[in-house]
Amino acid sequence: MENSVKTTLTARVLAACLVVLAFAEIVFQFGGDAQAVARFAFIFLCISMVLHFKLREWVLFGFAGIITFILLQKQNGQTDFLNALDKAAFFAGFIYVVTVLKEAAQRSPSVVQLGEYLAQQPSGRRYYAMAFGGHVSGILLNFGAISLLSPLIQRGVRAKAGATDAQRKRAKNLEQQQISALIRGFTWMVLWSPTSLAQVVLFTTIPDADFRVTIPMGIAATVLMIFLGRAEDRTRWRTKLRNDEILPPAFPARAAKRFSLICIAIILPTIIVSNLADVSLVIALMLVIPILIALWFFEQCFDGNAIRSAKTAQRNITHMLCASALGSGHNAITLGIAGFIGVSASKIAPVAAMSQTLEALNMPEWLLLASLPLIITLCGQIALSPILTVVFLGSVLTQFETAPADPNLLFFALGFGWALSMVASPNASASLLISGITNIPSTTITWRWNGIYGILCYGVFIAAMILLTAF
Repeated sequence: MENSVKTTLTARVLAACLVVLAFAEIVFQFGGDAQAVARFAFIFLCISMVLHFKLREWVLFGFAGIITFILLQKQNGQTDFLNALDKAAFFAGFIYVVTVLKEAAQRSPSVVQLGEYLAQQPSGRRYYAMAFGGHVSGILLNFGAISLLSPLIQRGVRAKAGATDAQRKRAKNLEQQQISALIRGFTWMVLWSPTSLAQVVLFTTIPDADFRVTIPMGIAATVLMIFLGRAEDRTRWRTKLRNDEILPPAFPARAAKRFSLICIAIILPTIIVSNLADVSLVIALMLVIPILIALWFFEQCFDGNAIRSAKTAQRNITHMLCASALGSGHNAITLGIAGFIGVSASKIAPVAAMSQTLEALNMPEWLLLASLPLIITLCGQIALSPILTVVFLGSVLTQFETAPADPNLLFFALGFGWALSMVASPNASASLLISGITNIPSTTITWRWNGIYGILCYGVFIAAMILLTAF
């Protein structure tokens, strides 16, 4: 009983800390004076989670401590430290907000019904539904698409797992196939979607790039990579799921209608808030999601009495936040500290000397371009966010006296590395979110399930760079 009480108290403290952090970040991003509160909440979250740290968190904090010590020795080091802390708090608050959306989606009967329907689709249709559905949803919802679709996949598949070992094994195979399709479709939207963070960062970092060239390149690469993923998927499952061509159940029209309304309720307000407040869609999404969740729970609890229904919804939301606090805390700290390390490292790295060294090497243009996705993906293995790695590499490349490659190709190479990192790096935001939602290790999702696919994508990219730089 004592352990139960302690667990409940810990969960409540963590949930309260995460909510304060997210709320402070939302206020700050919309122009409010809550920066100090967000910093304090993130630091308190880290302290509260110490007893629950895994090896990954300890390693990250070790790196953060070393970099902080070096950073504070330089001039304006304290200012740089606070800027890095602000970035850490933002990343932590962002990933928490979109993870909470997942918790709400898992409790929706419509999600279960649609999941069951998708899980019964023939293998080819299942893959394309998840890949293109994740891609299109990601254009408007960013990581909110993963938060909605991942529980839809898992709950639907597991509802049909069955009692025999063969049925359970088949369910695990279906889960792997659909989650892989989701991440393979979702990640490539960073290559071209004007609503993605990647495009904002890339156009800021490589200002000479022409969107009339980069967007068509990104769309072409997206289609090619999704079909390449299907080819790998067909080869992988040609024997295990070859008898999977079954007739799907009746289309759950009512569940699909409710799910569509939920998506619209996220998409339209996010676009409206983004335009009215002049903020990115990601920032707008952080504001819209909590409001939507409150309304969603209220609608599910409504019994004709508004006050009683509101109290029931509040209790259900509190229970949801406490039940998911520990897992959400791990994800928030991992992404936050990774962001802190990346920003801090860019402040102490000898950028000018690095640019001079790369110029002296005088490597072929295609080799330089081919090295960028590899560097970004390898950095992802040690929890360095693609955002920060891309900014760092871009700042080095733009300091060259003579451009090392065509700006459009540099732009495309950095974007490709960003996407490849989300497929192949267990510490990337997409894999961490899916892992937090499904309780499947992020190393399984990336290395085991999508490692071969990532190698194939990189091979195609190298061939494309050789061809494009030959003319």
